[in-house]
Amino acid sequence: MTLAMNELADELCLIDVNETFLDNHVMDFENAFPHKRMYRGSYPDLKDSSIVIITAGVPNRSDVKSRNAYLQENISIFRKIGQVIETYVPNAIIVTASNPVDLLNYYLYKAFDFQREQLIGYSLNDSYRFEWALRSTLGIEAKEHVVSPVIGEHGGSQVPLFSHVRKSGEQLSVTPQQEEQIRAELKTWFVRFNELNVPRTTGWTTGVGMSKLVAKLSKDEPMETIGSAIVSGHYGLDDMSFGVPIKVNRNGIQQIIEWDLSDQETKALTQSAKTIQAMIVENKAYFL
Repeated sequence: MTLAMNELADELCLIDVNETFLDNHVMDFENAFPHKRMYRGSYPDLKDSSIVIITAGVPNRSDVKSRNAYLQENISIFRKIGQVIETYVPNAIIVTASNPVDLLNYYLYKAFDFQREQLIGYSLNDSYRFEWALRSTLGIEAKEHVVSPVIGEHGGSQVPLFSHVRKSGEQLSVTPQQEEQIRAELKTWFVRFNELNVPRTTGWTTGVGMSKLVAKLSKDEPMETIGSAIVSGHYGLDDMSFGVPIKVNRNGIQQIIEWDLSDQETKALTQSAKTIQAMIVENKAYFL
């Protein structure tokens, strides 16, 4: 919906296995945006698309403590989707929003002939969540602009970069007690959200962030964001996908930016990468 609300696209093709559910949404969208082409499509309609956004996945479950629990079921879905994209629109930018996003983005890289520049795992929600925790803990006023990057795994080992937090352009310092409270909010958020036992994911947050990402992917000039990317020696790590600062434009990822990190953040990022690597090894049959 957020994509339709701005001028980023004049045509949106929606594809889902539940066609009745999809028709319900399309009929609603057609009324809300009568000046745009909004339609239920089939896989051949992907032809000539600039950007393909994948949100498909198994439903959220209240008993899940980690996004990694969805890996095997979602890979079976991604196997089909990857084949379709490779057939109809092999050069499109592919943005994965399904979980576990780092592993699914890496799966597309290993299983198909997509270039690393094409593949972006959506992980901006972590940075939005970090901002929420900072604002609620520190009482930051709404008028203040906050930069709050999170890198690493989109999951329990994510790395909030306190050293890069800015408030209206100035570095923001927190006390050890405040940092502990913020980390606790971030660490427990996913479990608390799932324990509500509502079969949906963070659609509103993802919609806001996805709209901003697609805006940057529609420009000629490279613009900075955070996303899960296939690294090749960046931050001393190789052959995996995890959240990093990137520059993107209409041609995909143009640069992975290597920021200076504190010693604590460097150690945390290394540990986060080990978490992802352990999942790759555990499920190595999918990543050959």
